[in-house]
Amino acid sequence: MRVLVTIFEKLVPISGGGTPRISSLVRAFVARGHEVHVASSIAVTRKEALGRLGCTDWASLQGVSRLGTWKMPKYMLAFPYNILRVAGYVRRLKPDLIVSHNSIAGYGALLGKEFSRQSLTVLDLTDLLFEYLEDYSGGGWLRGVTSGGRRLERKVIRDSDRIITISEAMKNILVRYGTQSEDIDVVPDGVDTRIFRPIDGREVRSKHAPGASHVIIFHGVIDPQDDPGLLVDAARLILPKYPDTYFWLVGNGSAVPDLKRKVSAHSLGKSFYFSGWVEQDEVPSYICASDIGLVVLPDVLSARGRVTLKEFEYWACGIPAILPRLPALQEVAQEGATALFYRPGDASDLAAKISLLLEDDELRRRLGENGFAMVREKFEWGKLANQFVELCESYARGS
Repeated sequence: MRVLVTIFEKLVPISGGGTPRISSLVRAFVARGHEVHVASSIAVTRKEALGRLGCTDWASLQGVSRLGTWKMPKYMLAFPYNILRVAGYVRRLKPDLIVSHNSIAGYGALLGKEFSRQSLTVLDLTDLLFEYLEDYSGGGWLRGVTSGGRRLERKVIRDSDRIITISEAMKNILVRYGTQSEDIDVVPDGVDTRIFRPIDGREVRSKHAPGASHVIIFHGVIDPQDDPGLLVDAARLILPKYPDTYFWLVGNGSAVPDLKRKVSAHSLGKSFYFSGWVEQDEVPSYICASDIGLVVLPDVLSARGRVTLKEFEYWACGIPAILPRLPALQEVAQEGATALFYRPGDASDLAAKISLLLEDDELRRRLGENGFAMVREKFEWGKLANQFVELCESYARGS
């Protein structure tokens, strides 16, 4: 089967977001003997990208850094080019199957299918891209983009032949968007346990948290729509009682400058460490140097269906996770067994859950061990990617 996999993010090297998922899918398609073509941005040569993932061909797309302060206008310029480039590639390639990560790439696939009607389109949907743009500053032009983007996103969701999404909660949202339930399957996100595993983090801890009794970590792209200011609000409640606790924000994003100003305004600078961007293979050393991992998301539509990578990566390194009580996250974690939950947006409740773990070494150990066992049983990328590919193969047989 000739397969095209497309994502409008930098796939090589992995840039976070959907790229760990998509790179795992590409490898799984290749391993099962399919002719795999990829369309994405890359930060290496085309030859190196082909060699790393083993695919047949690569169409390079325009990349936009997920960390830039002007990324939204840049996306608005890059996306039309990428959509047309994918559509043209589909027209020339005439693949049997097109797997598109999220709605914008899916729109390019649908345009291309107008010229290649035998292609089966599968939308890999892990997020609703246009449900949180209002959290970015941008004025009236951004409201117009959001309105148009929501219409485009709903069209792609309705018109794709099949959808694979990350949670039953997201599946329910997509049904409300107009998709038939029988056209949606669920394959959750996961973790590469070859990269994320227990390692010695003592050197990192002594360097960035000297004298700390405990270290609390939040890692990944740090953007305003995820309400990361809640971390600072919770820290203000934690630090008077536990002054030797450090908060690590490992990663970068457009929310970081405001977070640093907020930390400074409350004189918390000695208790916070901002690492800047860290490459994926370095992240486990930070996680393993920590005692508690945090996930912060608001109670909004897009977040209710999302399953982030963070909690899987915490568990794979053997540390406990504290998560917002949202439907998709409740599908993968069990209260008191693999995680603690707090009310989204409630800094007091988040601080209470952090305090509980700071005071209970046995509970921290148990949550970390249970999470570690769970990801190896259910959420390892190799298993999940094979499940995804097997679904695509069944769709192709059925068509």
